[in-house]
Amino acid sequence: MLVMALLLAGCWRTAPMTEPSIVPEPMFVVQKDGLCVLDRQVAVAVSGLGQNSPTVKYIMKSLRHVHMRPSLVALSEENDLMLMLNDTLNDELGDEGYLLEVRHDGVSLSANTERGLFYGYQTLLQMLPADVVNTTYRSVTLPECTILDRPRFEWRGLCINLSGTALGQKTLRKVVDVMASYKLNRLCIEGGWWNADSTNWMIDSLTAYNLSEINDLRDYAAAMCVELHWDTMPPLAHDAATGLRMAREGEGVVMQPDEQWSLDRYQANPRFQPQASDGLATLGSVYAYDPMPKGAHDYAETNILGAQGVLLTDCTGDPRHMEYMLLPRLLALSECLWSPAGSKDWQRFRKRVEAHKEHLQARGYNYCEGSFTPQFLARRVDDGSMNISIETEVPNTYIFYTTDSTTPTRQSAIYLGPINLQRGTHIKILPVYKDVVRDSVYEFVIK
Repeated sequence: MLVMALLLAGCWRTAPMTEPSIVPEPMFVVQKDGLCVLDRQVAVAVSGLGQNSPTVKYIMKSLRHVHMRPSLVALSEENDLMLMLNDTLNDELGDEGYLLEVRHDGVSLSANTERGLFYGYQTLLQMLPADVVNTTYRSVTLPECTILDRPRFEWRGLCINLSGTALGQKTLRKVVDVMASYKLNRLCIEGGWWNADSTNWMIDSLTAYNLSEINDLRDYAAAMCVELHWDTMPPLAHDAATGLRMAREGEGVVMQPDEQWSLDRYQANPRFQPQASDGLATLGSVYAYDPMPKGAHDYAETNILGAQGVLLTDCTGDPRHMEYMLLPRLLALSECLWSPAGSKDWQRFRKRVEAHKEHLQARGYNYCEGSFTPQFLARRVDDGSMNISIETEVPNTYIFYTTDSTTPTRQSAIYLGPINLQRGTHIKILPVYKDVVRDSVYEFVIK
């Protein structure tokens, strides 16, 4: 009876409003003062598309997955969630953009295409509590806001090189799911599948996929707005002018920055990481890359379709390890490819990633906490000393330090903000996150 009481209590919880933390960051957001309470018994109305359309069916299934009880109702002024395909094309949205309006009396989502509705719904899902997939809420509270959004690049991709490793259908579907959640739309799989001509599929002997499995995955990905290009992706060529590898796709070019976006590389101090390829590609360095080369001419700006990260699976021992290598760096790829270039802000992004770790954990994904290597910013002050700021890639990291040549422990001084140190001072740093030592002791000399 006690267990039953606890279960029933969980069914009637009300989720309070939390600050939206959306990845990739939308193009345009207006935050308002009001609130929208979305009841578990959510009434869904559609306009401009059939109730049995793929997107409506997906959204209804997804709402049930987060323990809501959606019902399709006639269009009225009292709908909780309204899904609309525009009668007249909105040039601001293009083929993949959307307009999401959260008002005190309900949520309205409109787009030019079903793909746009799909992406707008992914944004709405991110506004729900992180544990909504595991907790039944009576209602959730959302902030009133207006979001107008569309992607920067058409091609937002991930390339997985199987390297003779067969990944199961469940694993690949889970990759598709997380790609769709963050609005990535191209999955290129190399090393396992190839086609002899335009009609016949041949299966690499090193892998274990049959034609039916390939078609099933292709159909599943299409329903999640992810396209599979294993039969169309041409060989990569090196571009001497930019030092990057590119692939020509139709009339456009897809960038594949092997150094910056090789997701099989270490993402933090190798001593504290599982096996990976040589080299370092931290969350911060992935986020810093811009697919549009500096000084790009009009031709490049017009013809670069986008970019893709790449993961070689020969360093990933199992699906959980593969997820660890992809996440959260996949979020950085997403924002680089979707959000306007001028809106990128590392400090904001790293905080949003922390919130999304909760979402990923609730959905059963494995991920890397990030790099805990200390980063210094030094500024000279009037008395000749240096004002030192210290941070790691991961917010809320405790930084313990000493300046007397002793090794820092969790009983040492804790960094609470910028400190003034004389030149020549030896500072030693110990990063601790969630009460666990996350990296080596680092030593620096203030110069």
